[in-house]
Amino acid sequence: MKVDVHWIVDGVMSVDASSPEEGEKAVSDLLTAFIQSHPELTSHFGAKAIQGQALGEDGQPVAAKPVLDS
Repeated sequence: MKVDVHWIVDGVMSVDASSPEEGEKAVSDLLTAFIQSHPELTSHFGAKAIQGQALGEDGQPVAAKPVLDS
């Protein structure tokens, strides 16, 4: 029997950046490089999207829209 499993990986990464947009780009670049160097994430695990958004000190989004959306 085949069973489809929808999985989500959730996390928060801290980076040094001069703006929320710069922080989002830094994380996007790191995650994109990681995914490209691990093709099994898409071929075996079925990953098809990553998304992220900068958070303020209160834990709420600070940017108008997510920029990490691949």
